[in-house]
Parts: sequence; C-alpha cells; structure tokens
Amino acid sequence: MSTIKTPVPVSLFVAALYAPTFSDAAVSELIAEHFGNALLPGPVFDFNFSDYYDAEMGPNLRKAFFMLDRLLDPVELPEWKLRAMALEEQHAREGKRTINLDPGYLEAPKFVLATAKNFTHRIYIGRGVYADVQLYMRDGKFQTNPWTYPDYKLPEHLSFFEQARSKYFEKIRTKENLD
Repeated sequence: MSTIKTPVPVSLFVAALYAPTFSDAAVSELIAEHFGNALLPGPVFDFNFSDYYDAEMGPNLRKAFFMLDRLLDPVELPEWKLRAMALEEQHAREGKRTINLDPGYLEAPKFVLATAKNFTHRIYIGRGVYADVQLYMRDGKFQTNPWTYPDYKLPEHLSFFEQARSKYFEKIRTKENLD
C-alpha cells in the first residue's frame, strides 16, 4: 500500500530568452533580483533553434540557463511561473515581450518546466500552469523526450543539468545536516 510522503525540496531553475535590448549581465542581475542567486550559472548562447519568437521579440535572441540557490516545495511552481509572466509583462515594449522567462525545477529523477500552454504530455498543476517533464534520469544520465526542446538536448546542456543535479544533491545533504 502506498503512503503519502512530503516531497523532497526541488531546486529552482529559470531559462531566460531575451532580445538584444538586454545584455547578458542585465539578465543575470534580473534573475538574481527576482529569483535568487545562481547555485550554478549555466550556459549563455545564441538562440537559433527556432524562429517561433522572432515575430514578437525580433531576431538575434540569446538564452541563458540559471540553476538557482533556492530549494522549494514543487507545489510552488505555479507561483514562480506567474512571477515570471509578470516580469515579462513589466519588460514588454508596445505589448511585445523583450524577455521570456521559463521557471522550472530539478530534482533527483527529472527536470520539469512550467508552462501556461496545455498539450498532451503536460499536467495541469493549478493557477493556469502546466508541468512539462523535459528530461529524466536513466543509467546516471539525463534522457530526452520526443517533446524536449532542441536547446535542452545539446550534449553540453545535458552536461550542465547533470552538474546541476550534483550541486542539488550537495544542497539537499547540507539542508538535511542543518535540520
């Protein structure tokens, strides 16, 4: 028989896709101010995986990953998505976003992103937000799904998530020792 258990805290993550009006440093500052300090700064790269955002945000987009030094209850993910959407709106120009913020979390078996868009593989988690498992662990490595975004599939990005997972375990162990 199953028993209900309190979930282990998860590590907050934010992906930032941004127009050239933002510098890499300005995005890092925005993330630190509104989401917390980076536990592990991730890759920063030119976003040339899709033209989906070009009509709204223009060309020459950049993207950065941030694994944050913040543990949270996974039930808080909708609140973080709503915060991200409010920041996007705050930085919009003439009704168009200049930054797209995708919060999510990392835990031992998987990496999850929050989205406001429903689809067959997404689970509703409240407040208009869905959870999307982008990566999952098998044989000590992150694996992708058919729907995993192309930029999350790159070997160097998978390596970043594996490093972040190690940092997450260190953070959890430290928390357990303090409790």
